[in-house]
Amino acid sequence: RPHARRLYQWLIEPFQSELASREIDTLVFVPDGILRTVPMSALYDGRHFLIEKYAVAITPGMELTDPRPLDRQQLRGVFGGLSKAVRGFPALAHVSGELQSIQQSYGGTLLLNEDFQLDRLQQSLSDERLNVLHIATHAEFKGDIDNSFLLTFDGRLTINELADYVGLFRFRKNPLELLVLSACETAQGDDRAALGLSGVAIKAGARSALGALWKVNDVATSRLISDFYEQLKDPAVSRAVALQRAQRDLIEDLSYRHPGYWSAFLLLNSWL
Repeated sequence: RPHARRLYQWLIEPFQSELASREIDTLVFVPDGILRTVPMSALYDGRHFLIEKYAVAITPGMELTDPRPLDRQQLRGVFGGLSKAVRGFPALAHVSGELQSIQQSYGGTLLLNEDFQLDRLQQSLSDERLNVLHIATHAEFKGDIDNSFLLTFDGRLTINELADYVGLFRFRKNPLELLVLSACETAQGDDRAALGLSGVAIKAGARSALGALWKVNDVATSRLISDFYEQLKDPAVSRAVALQRAQRDLIEDLSYRHPGYWSAFLLLNSWL
């Protein structure tokens, strides 16, 4: 908290009165250097975390930003992931419930465990009505393309393959509105990596992406992601506010109040 307090004093306090007078409710950061690895939602004023007062979003660069409201009536997704232990990676017990509940609420295709294979994923992404891609699995971002991946049942989805899949939407009527990577270290990168796998997806054409900076707790993640989607049903709620509400719900639970449980998740690019 002392470090989060110091950053708050440097980055937020100089503008506090102006933010209040303009009734600002969402802050969008364009971080550079080492600040790309800092969870801004966990900045601390001595009593409250930043996310308790403002919705927070990140964009790798203003030239990549084209914020547009999310059309709730047209949301259709592919929801894929692993709950079983695969290739030496441990089981993620809560992934199954997470994906099934979201898929039932929004419709679309569910690819769980044995169904979550590279060819099945590619086939599912050929659906022209698709505009949400959610992947809940283990992931690693090493800072170099060759060693960065999302784990599938039959292998690894490389960073280049992810970019290629997302890039398909550039030529469609419906863009990829939202990419959710509820896995470990999907937003992680060094200070030149523009926030890892999620940043690559933004460059490839995804309107917005949600990813994690570090290895996240399975229970807390499942709860936060499910709550995010539930909040997103409200047409009056932006993507940034939906994430804010999900994070605040965890903060209010003493078991998950520590920022390690909720602040890893970053919303990149379009916050509306």
